[in-house]
Amino acid sequence: MATNRARCLESIEETGLAAPLVPTTLTLTETKPASLPMSGVAPRDLSVDLIKGFACALMLLAHIHFPDAIWVSRATLATVLFFASTGMNFFTITERHPGDDLRLAGNGLFLIFGGFADNYVQGTMGMADVFQSAGMAMLAMLLLRRLLPHYWTWLFPVPFLLHLLNQHAYWKIHDGGLGSFFLAPGLFPLLPWLSFYLLGAHLKRYPSQRMRLLLAGGAALLLTAHATLWPFAFHKFWMNPEYFLIGVIGLVLVSTGLRQWVAARWVQHRRWATLPQVRRWGANSLVFYVLHTFVLHALSPWIQRPLVLFVAGLSSTAALLYPALALQKLVERCGSPRMPLAFAALLSSAVVFAEFNLLHGYMARSWTSYGLTLSFVIAYPAWRQWTRQWPKLASPAPLPEAQPEAA
Repeated sequence: MATNRARCLESIEETGLAAPLVPTTLTLTETKPASLPMSGVAPRDLSVDLIKGFACALMLLAHIHFPDAIWVSRATLATVLFFASTGMNFFTITERHPGDDLRLAGNGLFLIFGGFADNYVQGTMGMADVFQSAGMAMLAMLLLRRLLPHYWTWLFPVPFLLHLLNQHAYWKIHDGGLGSFFLAPGLFPLLPWLSFYLLGAHLKRYPSQRMRLLLAGGAALLLTAHATLWPFAFHKFWMNPEYFLIGVIGLVLVSTGLRQWVAARWVQHRRWATLPQVRRWGANSLVFYVLHTFVLHALSPWIQRPLVLFVAGLSSTAALLYPALALQKLVERCGSPRMPLAFAALLSSAVVFAEFNLLHGYMARSWTSYGLTLSFVIAYPAWRQWTRQWPKLASPAPLPEAQPEAA
């Protein structure tokens, strides 16, 4: 069983578990950096979808107020898992589809500007929320990959270190403004959160157990040394060293554990046991994100117990995901993206006009604003369909061949 599991772990990295396993053709080696097959449609990595799926559930939990446990919103590490799994997917896409930089850059720009629809609903206009964070991180990783194709994932500590320097140099001390998209204080500015996007890409690029032990062990040693010199603190949005190091350790442990767990069930031919519902959340995390905001807004006035609200919110969001994905499939079947994009633009314009000219009560404006997130759900698949037609660029220099490493 151990041998089969080792073989399956390699198959996860090589094929994303999209093809049936043939144990006699697999070897007990891992190649660094990981090589990925080139194909028209990239198979999904189940373990990455599970990481992001659990991150979606933890995100919903973090957005529920626990009067007797206010630490819950920070301790879930949902943001770390969400951003890191995005970095993992980014690495897979760029390796399997070289030259798609323009397409990815276009999608990143859409997330930055189209994401303001959700910002308006959340009351976070003028700040880098989840959509702006993901879009800016995509653009930054594309640039780093172009400049340093062999080493860009190794830069994952740098954004946090620059953020830490800001805590002592005080380049920026006030919230708000354009600077909040790049430096704290802010919601999810590029620095320091880019570190976790890059770390996710790094773990995907170098999947060996040795690398994972090195990262987790190194972070644990630094955390221990820091705790002996300074009192322990745990700050998320003004990220301190404890949060960053615990985030690194937690990410490595969760990603490694889920990778092993998926491999064990896949090799036992229990593919149904890989939590397809949670994987669906992870594979459609942006839609899940916009839906959970609507669900919590609808349920929180009626459900006062936090744990009951969590169960009801998670179940309702998961149920609403089906019609939302059906709507997106309908958009994709339109053939041309022009009509869905035009409809989304008209819907957004109508909502904004109503918000500022017709509606004056809080409840009416609050519920109407969700028309903007509906327009995002419609527009994003149409936009991606359009960017697939954009020209390709010459890919960066290929990675050097590495010697196999014994597992």
